[in-house]
Amino acid sequence: MILLDLYNRLSEYFKNRYGERVQRLPINAGFTCPNKTGVKGKGGCIYCDLTGSGFASFKPKVSIEEQVKEMINRYETKANKFLAYFQANTNTYAPVDELKEKYESALIDDRIVGLDVSTRPDCVPDDVIELLNTFKDRVDVFVELGVESTNANTLKYMNRGHSLAEVIDSVNRLKKAGLEVILHYIIDFPCDTLDDVKEMAKVSSAMNVDGVKLHSLYIVENTKLADLYKSGEFPPLTLDDFVDRAITFLEYLDPKIVIHRLVADPPKTGTLHGNWGISKIKILNLIENTMRERGSYQGKYFKYLNN
Repeated sequence: MILLDLYNRLSEYFKNRYGERVQRLPINAGFTCPNKTGVKGKGGCIYCDLTGSGFASFKPKVSIEEQVKEMINRYETKANKFLAYFQANTNTYAPVDELKEKYESALIDDRIVGLDVSTRPDCVPDDVIELLNTFKDRVDVFVELGVESTNANTLKYMNRGHSLAEVIDSVNRLKKAGLEVILHYIIDFPCDTLDDVKEMAKVSSAMNVDGVKLHSLYIVENTKLADLYKSGEFPPLTLDDFVDRAITFLEYLDPKIVIHRLVADPPKTGTLHGNWGISKIKILNLIENTMRERGSYQGKYFKYLNN
């Protein structure tokens, strides 16, 4: 199946679904992570900083309501519909009563059409799924699972604290509940190969997930990865490697799956390595131009499932 475009863009998906542009509103609800508290591990993933990937959002001392209001004020000249995006750390890692209160406190504007919850695949027990399901009558519900790799050795090296089995289990249960599932991958971890990247796409397709997010690896201060990088024990891959891996991932991915992101911005401060010193849009343009040169498109090699 050859799409008219290079890949299934989120912007077009939102336009078809909601009739217009939709903007995520990043929220820091003050959650932590079982990989930091000792439940799953200590210190977190080797690349995770103190913000838990929430560097684009407010500090948790700002109330959720105020965060949402400020973010709407920031973006309302660009969009009229929004997703309440619980971004920082593990946003299902709390008792369901607390989760319900925090999710409810974000839905303060009729222009918010979706609840977008970022979490770990080992932190979506059935009672949390039941809670998320109760919001479907009011807004669309998206669950973003940080997978990062499908290679067991890479997951161990990252100190992720979960396995691929937990990813498959959580996706199955979330999909059964009718929730939209988005998987997040870091595709340029040096201990992953190009075959591993293909497997990420194949596994995502086999699980019939709704969307994926790709991320280039960034290295920030005060992390285990920063120590390894400074000592010369962790040489990052090149920009060309990242571009090749992103294209390969797309080529093996089911063309129905929505691409929520191909490239992200690293933190503005404390970054030792991120996006090879160039802007996100330049990397995105490089990916797309290289795809055109190669005759590539999402799903080009999607011929491995019996469907």
